[in-house]
Amino acid sequence: MKATVLFVHLVFVGVWLGCVLTEALFERALLGQGREQERLLVGLHKRVDFWIEIPAFTGVLISGGLLLSQAAWSSTLQTKILFGVVAIAANIYCVGLVFRRAQAAESGDWAKFKALDHQQHKWGAVVLVAILLALGLGVSLLI
Repeated sequence: MKATVLFVHLVFVGVWLGCVLTEALFERALLGQGREQERLLVGLHKRVDFWIEIPAFTGVLISGGLLLSQAAWSSTLQTKILFGVVAIAANIYCVGLVFRRAQAAESGDWAKFKALDHQQHKWGAVVLVAILLALGLGVSLLI
C-alpha cells in the first residue's frame, strides 16, 4: 500500500512541477507581447490552474497526508513537510492572483494587471523553490 501511495504522490508532484514550469514558459512567451497575447496568457493560465495545477497540489497534499501515517519522523521529514506546506500555501495564494490578474485584463485595468502580475511572479518563484526543496529532501529520505 505504501509503495502505491508513494508512487501516486510522486506522480502528483511531477504533474505539479511540470505545470509550474509550463506556466513559466507561457509567461515568458506571451507576457509583454501586446494586450491580445496577454489576454490569451491569462486565459491559458486560468485553465491550467483550474484543471491541472489545483488538482495536482491537492493530490500532493492528500497523498502526502496518507504517507505521514507510515513515516518515520525525522528533522529531514519535518523540513520536507514544511517546504511542501509552504509550496501549497503559496500556490493557493498564487492561484488567487492569477484569477485576479485575469479579471484585471478582462476589464482593461492594465495598471492593476501589472501590479498583480508582479506579485504573481514573486509568489510563483516561492512555489517553484519550495517544491524543488521538498522534492530534494523527499528524494534524500528514499536513499
